[in-house]
Amino acid sequence: MKSSILLLLLFGAIDTLTNQPDTGFLSDEYESCCGTQPVEFSYEQKRIYVPNVFTPNKDGVNDYFYPVVNDVVTDVWGFAVYSAEGDTMLYQKPYFNSKMPVQEYGWDGLRPDGSRYKGAFRYKMRVDDVRAKKDIVEGRACAIICGSEAEIFRTKSGCYFPAQGGKEGILDKSVPNGETDCF
Repeated sequence: MKSSILLLLLFGAIDTLTNQPDTGFLSDEYESCCGTQPVEFSYEQKRIYVPNVFTPNKDGVNDYFYPVVNDVVTDVWGFAVYSAEGDTMLYQKPYFNSKMPVQEYGWDGLRPDGSRYKGAFRYKMRVDDVRAKKDIVEGRACAIICGSEAEIFRTKSGCYFPAQGGKEGILDKSVPNGETDCF
């Protein structure tokens, strides 16, 4: 009898411990964010930096998802953003060049119906250079919705933001991500 009560108490304690909130919780939408995909692409002299996270909260910092290219890249064609499964197109810009304002070609994190997208997504584009050589750049990134779930990104390693794009189409780790209001 005593062993049965002891077992019940032990199982109750285990259940209580396993049901405690995890302070390092990472939601399913954010599971594969940061550090899983390359953010720098290079083809001969062509350099392209694509952030792997952005925070479209309209605070003026990291609000748009876009590639940063060096001056060897002349044009970007078919810049497309898809759901993580690749089955739904979220955004498409048929053409742009780096002389255009980011607001004209960067994705603002909205679905075609105007609702906010959260979590992992895929991107793909063709980049042309001064010698008319064409290369395809594709990968994964994440749209982070600011709030309590985003706190994990304060210390998560491998997260690189649009603000960290160097002028030469490379990641500049010396530049802070600029996120002071999000998390």
